[in-house]
Amino acid sequence: MLLRSLGVFVLSLFLVACGGGVKEEIDTQKLAETNLHLAIGYLEQGRTEASLEKLQKALKMAPDYAPAHGAIALVYQRLGEFDQADEHFQRALSLQPMDGRTHNNYAVMLCQARKFDQAEKHFLTALESRNYQTPASAFENLGVCAMQKSDIKKAEKYLRRALQIDPLLPVALLRMAQISLDNRRFMSGRAYLQRYQAVAPDTAGSLWLGIQIETQLGDAAAVHEYANQLSRHFPDSDEMGLLLDMEARQR
Repeated sequence: MLLRSLGVFVLSLFLVACGGGVKEEIDTQKLAETNLHLAIGYLEQGRTEASLEKLQKALKMAPDYAPAHGAIALVYQRLGEFDQADEHFQRALSLQPMDGRTHNNYAVMLCQARKFDQAEKHFLTALESRNYQTPASAFENLGVCAMQKSDIKKAEKYLRRALQIDPLLPVALLRMAQISLDNRRFMSGRAYLQRYQAVAPDTAGSLWLGIQIETQLGDAAAVHEYANQLSRHFPDSDEMGLLLDMEARQR
């Protein structure tokens, strides 16, 4: 399953309104923000433990700093510590209830945990948020999550909505190609797959999808070309095994 969380946790940092407040409080907030920035950098580099250390420092300095709670939730999720991640996602949302980024990221984790109804609720809340600037991604995530739930009608609705906003979303295009194949709309499946190939490199999954679609359309040359690419680039893939099984049945 491919769902988009904000791996690069883009944040609009805020200044504390002090109005006569104590300078030490302002400095503490700035130090927390600095640690957050460092943590984001480490996370981008794949240095998860270093990122966790900086975020723990940020929260020690500013326990109610919502962006740090949202970021550390992503780190715990990456580490597979889902209870900790859930706790920090909920804490971030208690502090900033309409932060669209956090709702989207939390929904991704909930969907991966197969908590589909809760995930849908948070995705839709993200879309209602004024600060959420990537609605196409949320609709795409909704569609992928609905497919995991086997709610194909809802998946198609959300994926179409995502592609109305951004016609170049690779995951949405590939999922729509799969839905088209499953519903025997083979020409539509071919069109979605061609659109996918225009914006993203082929994978073993996309090549196998092409083989299935072109087999149904009776285009032997296209099937042969997809099969050659699969054999050449992904010889050890599960999809290659499926192709060999298919060819054996056809003999």
